[in-house]
Parts: sequence; structure tokens; C-alpha cells
Amino acid sequence: MSYCTVCGTALENDPAFCEGCGAKRERVVAQKENILEKRPMSKKAKVSLFVVGFLVAGLTGTHLILSSIYNPLKDIQSMNDAMQNHSEDGFLEYITFDEDALLDRKQYFSSVSGMDWETMRDQLVSITESKSSADALVKDRYGNDVFKVKRDKALGLYDTYKIEAIPNQVFFTTNIQPATFEVGNRKINVKGSEEPVKLGDAYPGTYNVKAEASNLFGEFTLAEEIEVKSSEDHQSTYLMEFEGNAYEIDTNQPEAILYVNGKSTNSTLGEYKYLGPFPVDEEVTMFAEMETPDGKKVKTEPITQDEVSLGGLPFMFAVEEEPNEAVMEEVSTFEQQAALHVLDFRDAYEQALNKRDYSLIASYMMPGSVAEEELKEYIGDLQDKEYSYKFTDNTIVETKEVDAEVFKVRTKEKFIFTNHLNEQTTYDREKIYTVIQNGFTYTIETIEINDTERNEL
Repeated sequence: MSYCTVCGTALENDPAFCEGCGAKRERVVAQKENILEKRPMSKKAKVSLFVVGFLVAGLTGTHLILSSIYNPLKDIQSMNDAMQNHSEDGFLEYITFDEDALLDRKQYFSSVSGMDWETMRDQLVSITESKSSADALVKDRYGNDVFKVKRDKALGLYDTYKIEAIPNQVFFTTNIQPATFEVGNRKINVKGSEEPVKLGDAYPGTYNVKAEASNLFGEFTLAEEIEVKSSEDHQSTYLMEFEGNAYEIDTNQPEAILYVNGKSTNSTLGEYKYLGPFPVDEEVTMFAEMETPDGKKVKTEPITQDEVSLGGLPFMFAVEEEPNEAVMEEVSTFEQQAALHVLDFRDAYEQALNKRDYSLIASYMMPGSVAEEELKEYIGDLQDKEYSYKFTDNTIVETKEVDAEVFKVRTKEKFIFTNHLNEQTTYDREKIYTVIQNGFTYTIETIEINDTERNEL
């Protein structure tokens, strides 16, 4: 029950006005405080909170670990430490190699250590710090490519870098074919190719090469080392030269067939630029054979490669270079002497050309003549040239006295010219010599080339 605050009358039912004095009552509303009762945390809540905290800590730790794992600077530092400590395995574990390429790990590490590693290390650091997403190349001090750095993403978040070693393509050329070359587990055959033949890819280092070859004259072996170095075009070409000498051919019948160790080559002497190379410790027997106009077969004396002379390997047939007999029977003694003078000159002229010595023909020339002037100049111009001349035929076609003690001698001459590249050309010429008689002495005044036919061998 409540009471009026003015007159003290007891009030029932909590009226708005006092029933005794009529005063308006003030209502006091009791407010209840919603006080949260402090209760102990449940086990489930504790577990949930622990799991959340564990996951946050775990993710943070994992991030730190992965950041450390994928930190390229850490790998570069490790490579640098390995290089400083001369640790081959410690350095190479950070480099990727092509399994199909030749690799000697020890040789490769030695090669890289000699390429100014500090410069390449700084390039690696610069590449990893760059924001570019493209692959990049690391070069040695000479600008040759050594490594390719490939970029990627791990887990979509972390930059990764793969350092790939760059190999060279290895090519071989050789002086004897067919030949077989073996390097490590690689083997190639070279046959009938004028271009370098590819062995395969190989990383910088030194490799042992074993080889075998054969030609018309015997069998050959070779064992040597090649050094593969980084290069701008990623290629290395090596001339693998088997030991053995080769010689030019000295013959008066280039159409004769060559025989080696008793077997026909089915090729004429004129088809060969040279003979050889010959095996060093093996004797090879050779001769040439031809058929005369009357059907008789004649051959040269057998020779070996050790019988080389100044002009080369001699395959000379016993065929005298005399004036045409029918022609000589029709001419006078003086005309015969003029013709013989020209033939003797031709013999001396071949030697003069090959020895670059004009004095060998000086006695055949008229002093102060056009012929003397021209041949002096021509032989003088040969001094620094590696040319050679092989006279194969000198035939007198006609001789006649055109004036008192003046003779015209017409000849057919054949010879083989070899230039400094060992390229050969056959010449078939017709010439007219003006020969002057002075008592019993004959000299050449002029030499005219009437016609020339040339063919490359």
C-alpha cells in the first residue's frame, strides 16, 4: 500500500490523486538495472579462442618461414659463400642444368669461378630486386651469356627465381671423312659434309675427344681435349685434324688412272687437288696407268708417299715430249733447231714459274725484247703468291721461216694451274713464238697466245 505524501492518507490501488486531500501524486517508477551477471567462460568458448589465436600465430609464422624460404637474396648469399669457400656442390645446388647436355661439374665450377663471379653476383641481385616479370640474362665480363634467370610465383604470393645454366652447341669439322667422334656419352658420324656437324649441347669446361677416320690411304685415330667456353652465339666449333701429310701431284699425264695399294681408284690424277693425308706410320704404294692411242696400257713406276719431290708426288710416264715427227720431217735443220729451242724453253719455264726465278729462262730470251720484258714482270709478280704450275703437254704444231733468220713456231700447250686455295684449272693453249737466229744461237723475241681453253678440276 502507498500513502499520500501531502496528508498521509492511506491509498489503495495506487490512484493518480489523493482521496483525502485531492493532491496529485508523483509516480516513482522503479528502474531495474540490467546488470549482466558475471558468469565463468565456458570450455567451448575457451577452445574457440585458443584455436583462433593458434591460427593467427601459425599463419604469421608460416608467412615468415615462406618469406625466408623464397628470399632470393638468401640463395645468392649462399652461392657467394660457396664460391668463396670453393665449394663446388654448395654452389651448383642453386643452378639448374639440362640433363641432355654434357656436363663436368668440377670443370663447370672452375669455369664459372674464372668468369668474374662478383660481377655476375651483382647482376643476380639486381635482377631479383627488379620489379620486372620478364626472364633475364646474366653475362660474364666479355658479354657472353652464362645464366638465364626465370621468374615465377609460389602460392601466388611469393616471387621465385630459377637460375638456369646456358650451354653451348658443339660442332665438329675434320680434314678426313668419314670420321666418328666420341665425347663422354655422345657419338656422331661425319660423312660427306663440308659444313660443321653438331655433336650436341655442352656446358663450359674441358672434354676429352676420341675419334677414328679412314680415307683412300688408310686408317687414323685421334685423342685430344676441347675447351668449351661461354660465347655470344652459344656455339663452339672445333677443327678436329687427324695427323698426316698431303701432297700435290707431279705428272705429265693427268688423264691417267690412280692406283692405291694395287687397287684402282677409278679416278684420274687430274681429278685430285692433292693426295692424302697419309697415315703417319703406314706405307702406301701408288702408281698411275693409262692407255696409249694404239691401245697399249702403260703405267708409272710404283712410289710411296715418302718419295715426294719438289713438284709433289711424281707420276711420270716415259713419254718424250718431242716435236711432231711428221712436222719435223718437213722442215729444215734451222727450223728444227728453232722448234727445239722453244721446247727446251718450255722445260726451263716450268721451273722458273715454280721457283719464281727468271734467271732460269734468261738465256732463251732476246735481250731487250718484248718477251723478256713480259716474262720478267710476270715472274716478279709471283713472288708473294702460292701458285704452282704443272706442264703436261708441249707439242710443236708448225714451224716455218717467215724471214731471213726469223721463225714462227706454233705450239699446243697444256698445263695445270693451282692457286693458293688449292683450286686447280687446266689450260689448253695455242701459242706462236717468234724465234730469231743469230749464227748458231736462237732466242725468243715475242710470244703470242693465239687461243686458250680452260676448265676447272
